[in-house]
Amino acid sequence: GWREDGRNGYAWAFVTDGPEAVRYFEYDQSRGHQVAKRILGDDFQGWLVTDFYSAYNLIFCQHQRCWAHLLRDLHKLKENHAEEAEVVTWAQEVRRLYDDTQVWLEEHPAATSQERQAEYNILFQRVGALGLAYALDYEHPCCVLAKRLMRHQDELFQYLLVPGLPPDNNLAERSLRPLVVLRKISGGSRSDRGTKTRLALASLFSTWLARGLNPFTQCLT
Repeated sequence: GWREDGRNGYAWAFVTDGPEAVRYFEYDQSRGHQVAKRILGDDFQGWLVTDFYSAYNLIFCQHQRCWAHLLRDLHKLKENHAEEAEVVTWAQEVRRLYDDTQVWLEEHPAATSQERQAEYNILFQRVGALGLAYALDYEHPCCVLAKRLMRHQDELFQYLLVPGLPPDNNLAERSLRPLVVLRKISGGSRSDRGTKTRLALASLFSTWLARGLNPFTQCLT
């Protein structure tokens, strides 16, 4: 969230990693999918790594959903139903999908695309089985997360198929932290011009730092 002249809005973050890393921040009063579509453009061909916020479902590209968010929700589910063995066991089985994938990647650092696809197919079936267990049992505590597994069945293990693709959106959340701290101190900005200046400077300085460049010398050039 970001406040401009007392009005609530949002600071959007678009980040990439690697030697040509980018940190781009833009303000909009909307949190709808049209903001991301406008910034990414109609020809975006990459993978979008996000949480499970429903607006992202309307962005038609390749998705990897954030496992950190899913694991936190599984942990909450176990905490809230700690006395129900069936719920705890199910949550542990979903967690095991992620753990097994991490182990497989560590044991197969030079895996071919065919080997990755074969492992992905196995995981895809396991996700489906766990989702089907409770997705239609609307009164069951696992129903909400089971439906999430079914809805995003093909978006949980894209990082297994694509070397270098992260399984979470932690990079974006870490990149936003300085702006979050600044918002808490300043309360936001007072004008449209102030917001644009603040986020443009944040984009420049964060990108330079992400690329290992000295912001002072970059300002001089």
